[in-house]
Amino acid sequence: MTASSRRQHKALQAISCVAMACALTALSVPAQAQPVSSSSLYYRMGGGSPSGMAPNRGSLSTQLSAGVRANYSCGKFDIGASWSTLMNSIQNLGATVAGAVQAGIAALPLYFLQRAQPGLYQLFQNFSQKADLLVASSLKSCEEMESMIKAGKDPYEDYIALAKGDAWKIKASLSGDVVQAKVDINKNEEGQKKGLDWVFGARAGGIGTAPIQPIRDLAVAGYNVTINKSASTIATANYGSSSLSSTRLVQAFKAPEDLAKWSTEVLGDQKIYLCTQDASCPNPTATVTATGLAPKYEQELEGVLPTMRTLSMAETASQADLAKVSAPGMAVSPQLMDAVRKLPTDMRSVAVNRLSQEIAMHKVIDKALIARNALISGMSLPQATAAKQVNNEVQQRIDRLTQYIDDMMFEFRIRKEMTGDTALAIMQNQLAAGAAAAGAAGGGRADRAPLVDGHVGAQR
Repeated sequence: MTASSRRQHKALQAISCVAMACALTALSVPAQAQPVSSSSLYYRMGGGSPSGMAPNRGSLSTQLSAGVRANYSCGKFDIGASWSTLMNSIQNLGATVAGAVQAGIAALPLYFLQRAQPGLYQLFQNFSQKADLLVASSLKSCEEMESMIKAGKDPYEDYIALAKGDAWKIKASLSGDVVQAKVDINKNEEGQKKGLDWVFGARAGGIGTAPIQPIRDLAVAGYNVTINKSASTIATANYGSSSLSSTRLVQAFKAPEDLAKWSTEVLGDQKIYLCTQDASCPNPTATVTATGLAPKYEQELEGVLPTMRTLSMAETASQADLAKVSAPGMAVSPQLMDAVRKLPTDMRSVAVNRLSQEIAMHKVIDKALIARNALISGMSLPQATAAKQVNNEVQQRIDRLTQYIDDMMFEFRIRKEMTGDTALAIMQNQLAAGAAAAGAAGGGRADRAPLVDGHVGAQR
């Protein structure tokens, strides 16, 4: 190989190495912009992102099968089967005998009946005891019987128990036949078909009624009572242009329906119908899964970031523009935007992204706290208080929302701590070393013939 060819070969190797290095560098560069200047500011801020993005923005509405909500009920046991058989056998004796029995019992006091017709008296006593047992079994709570055949707990059983209890109260007030009442309530699902008295002043969960939606319904009712309206006020009423527009609740959610939609997407919800057997019963219960706060954070960021970028490149910003990128408790001032504009281009991009993300986080957490308070207000309504299952379920969702807030704040703090400390320590060490080097006394060359008493001295 000649000298010229060797030089060409080495040049090709160098070019290949550079190309490989560039490719590896391109693969390792993260999606977020990294600062070239003002790195210490970047690390003091805690990096370019205060929180992670959502794994997925969508929510899933899951339709549960009818079997999931089908409840076991003691009304489906034929408790009176043996008694019915006995009564049918008596009816089969014929109208004459039945009439004689009825006439004999009606005409004679029990004492004379016992002496005159011992067999007839014994038959009457048997029927009396059987009737007592039947009435007692009808009045008895069916929890023991149900527990014998239930291996697990039906998530909607408590709602069904509430509907049955309400139906029993109505039947008791009518002073009707307790045995028939038991059949109507348990076997014919009369209580489930009518539904429950609900927070909007009407029944829900039955045939021809709205479903029970614990999160949505209590969010709407809680919104209304918070602004001193009736719980049953229409959910789509928009208060954005009313005298209530300056309140924190209305600034976050213009209408009760907006709060309800936000709450159900974050926490999930159910559409509960109580009856199971009749052909006219509504569709099986549907469940909307919870997505948490991360998708809401991204939605807020999409609204803030474009405006913030525009303001960072404009010469001035109006108060209306600044209000668009501000959050409750986190106002963006003209001085702040001026400071952002004066940053180097690369660092300005990072600062705008970081500031927008923190404002989006402020907005999300503020809405979460408002939704939490509204749900608590809805839980205080009499219909919700009377329904223990509703209270328990909504309280679990409130606790979950509180955990979502804590998780987001924890991620914000941990990202800032992990991003800042080590990088800042390295940079501060380098800055300190540079400052020490700049402050060191320089050694000048000595004069070989200095002046002594005005005369040039001898050379050294």
